[in-house]
Amino acid sequence: MNPFNEKTMKQQIYNLIILDESGSMGCVTRQTLNGCNETLNTIRSAQEKYVETQEHFVSIYAFQSRGSRPSRYLFKNQPVENVKHITSDDYVPWGSTPLNDAVGSTLADLKAIVRRAENAIGSVTIITDGEENSSEKYTTEKVACMIEALKEMGWNFNFIGANIDVVETAQRYCIDNALEFQQDDAGTEEMFLHERNSRMRYYDRMNEVQVCCMAAPSMCDEDRQAMLRQASDHYFDEEATAEETKDDKLNVNSQPC
Repeated sequence: MNPFNEKTMKQQIYNLIILDESGSMGCVTRQTLNGCNETLNTIRSAQEKYVETQEHFVSIYAFQSRGSRPSRYLFKNQPVENVKHITSDDYVPWGSTPLNDAVGSTLADLKAIVRRAENAIGSVTIITDGEENSSEKYTTEKVACMIEALKEMGWNFNFIGANIDVVETAQRYCIDNALEFQQDDAGTEEMFLHERNSRMRYYDRMNEVQVCCMAAPSMCDEDRQAMLRQASDHYFDEEATAEETKDDKLNVNSQPC
């Protein structure tokens, strides 16, 4: 079934935040909570702004191992209007960093959900302050293959890190969009502000893609996926505005394949 036979079809965006809860994040607990909650506000604002073209769902997955709590969803695939702010009762940094298991397991979960939807996409942001050091199920190579395949389908991936070579680590996972932050109060607050601005620009681009797809209901999957990939490009580039990328997206061939 072509997802754009009905011109009122909205783009479902499944926003997944994979959040390091290892012990070393304890020094910026307050800033992390505030930043995540402001990010939730940004997603709510996007749904209100683009009520005709977007429908947002949100998951936050906190990961740690050998600590006081297992890795877990703070909430999973919830409509953004139903999501409450997280508190210090929800997020308690402790333990080690099972990054591969966190990313691999959540992507497997989300892929199963998106596969059942007619017009859905994943937007995934990974936030960590250290290297993988305790995964048991997934290897870096296996996770990278998962990400590469999902990127081809138009999924958006972003990697945010501190205390590591962020660009090199992101590249190991086949992620192009990378942002480094200084792990102190000011640096963490600045990082979340940068991420929120980038996120809203991405939603602006996604709106342009959806408007184009709704105007060309015969567009084939390959062209739509190419447009989605373009919307993810330069996620953290503050100069890459929706207007600057609009023409490139709208020039994708919209004729039936």
